[in-house]
Amino acid sequence: MTGSPLPSRRDVLRMAAGAAVGAVVAGCGGTRRASPPPAPTASTSIPVPATTAAGTASGAAASGAQWAALAAALDGNLVRPTSAGYLSAVQLYDPRYDGARPQGVAYCASPGDVQRCIGFARQHGLALAVRSGGHSYGGYSTGAGLVVDVTRMAGVSAGSGKATIGAGARLVDVYGALNGQGVSIPAGSCPTVGFAGLALGGGAGVVDRAYGLTCDRVTSLQVVTADGRLVSADAATNPDLYWACRGGGGGNFGVVTSFQVDTFPTQPVTTFTLFWPWAAAGQVLPAYLAWAPTGPDQLWANCVLSTDPARSEAQAEVNGVWLGSPASLTPLLDGLQRAAGGAAVSSRYVGQASFAHAMLLEAGCASLSQAQCRLPTQGPAGVLTRRPSLAKSDYLTGPLGDKGVAAVLAGIDSRRSQGAKGAVGFDSYGGAVNRVAPDATAFVHRDAIASAQYNADFSPGAPGGFLDAAQQWLDGWYASLRPYVSGGAYQNYIDPDLASWEQAYYGANLPRLQRVKAAWDPDDVWHFAQSIPLPG
Repeated sequence: MTGSPLPSRRDVLRMAAGAAVGAVVAGCGGTRRASPPPAPTASTSIPVPATTAAGTASGAAASGAQWAALAAALDGNLVRPTSAGYLSAVQLYDPRYDGARPQGVAYCASPGDVQRCIGFARQHGLALAVRSGGHSYGGYSTGAGLVVDVTRMAGVSAGSGKATIGAGARLVDVYGALNGQGVSIPAGSCPTVGFAGLALGGGAGVVDRAYGLTCDRVTSLQVVTADGRLVSADAATNPDLYWACRGGGGGNFGVVTSFQVDTFPTQPVTTFTLFWPWAAAGQVLPAYLAWAPTGPDQLWANCVLSTDPARSEAQAEVNGVWLGSPASLTPLLDGLQRAAGGAAVSSRYVGQASFAHAMLLEAGCASLSQAQCRLPTQGPAGVLTRRPSLAKSDYLTGPLGDKGVAAVLAGIDSRRSQGAKGAVGFDSYGGAVNRVAPDATAFVHRDAIASAQYNADFSPGAPGGFLDAAQQWLDGWYASLRPYVSGGAYQNYIDPDLASWEQAYYGANLPRLQRVKAAWDPDDVWHFAQSIPLPG
């Protein structure tokens, strides 16, 4: 092998994979109900006062004594503005949202805690926001009222081909716990993402062409609903809620507290990275889009085009994971290089690793321990840092064509001329992902050959003018690509500026999602700027 192993694609794109569990801010709309919603089945319950939907009030209706009573009732703990550690407790992954000042952050240690928080919020007219990993690109996992944080429900256990995973388990710990049992699940690469946010919106990762999306492996869920009931959902019990929670996005139908997920046995895998000079990018991108989505299911790859003022030129790379030996991968990589016109690579790395180490590599934590691969606020050994980022996403259902490829390259060239960082990553789809029918789960994007995520990176504290320029560049680049892409977008890369987001995220599955919403949240308690709208 040549070259040396490089940090993960996340270190190039500097973005978090997966949105947070949900939130409550504003907005409502949608189409009319096509048929009556199904009746929810029996469940356990902590009574919730019969009030209207949780409001946007600051909590003035709740006295200090009432907040203290809530704190005393919780198995977890409640952090208030006067509490020590409040400024850390309100942080999301993106520092741009550090100005949020919720009235309380409840670290729920049990489903009962979630029930009590919902009852309290509805009784006192408080807005509710739900937080797992806190990675919502739109900042939808915070608000002015009560934040329900599920990170204390983070247990992971495995046996008999299934794993039980708490909603707040972070991916680095999910992988670590399961790898210790010789099994794993298909999931994302960002180590600090919460499991609920990933799974509820779909869950794309490096083995999904072989094993499906995260949501495809979920066999049952425990959900606390807007009226305070704790219900189970699977193919036989509350099947519409089960369907909606596999790709319908977080924070729309209730607070999921745990998941049961099918596992697969792990084996050593092969990781690879190929770099080309920027002059070859126009050949590499179309070659990759013809190669990766049609390859064997064991192959997953992404193509990253990026610019960084610290480098002498922009660069093109293809990274990936192969569920097999390095020797069996060699003919495939040779075929990619031939398809790219035989352009000489700058470097080519191929190496075998345990599945556990490969997941740390994908997380950008190849030289770190599991305990270090987290933020300092998530554990004393954590060494990762929060980073702001602007991002947009697309799905490709066919080749870009010459004009589409030229538009992609022009975006990188434009960002390079600004002397700033920018990138696009194309992740391969196909395989097991596309063998699932678009209406079998709420995740509708089953005809894509690749997803695309465009990213503008900058440092915390960057001046407003820099952010404005980055946003203008990103918006202009995105607009230039409209003729060449499907119009779909990944709901876990939630985009607060996206027009027609309902169709972009959910497509033909939107009307059914609205019917499920009406059945389980008729008061629109789980409401935020891009929540599933009630029919009407």
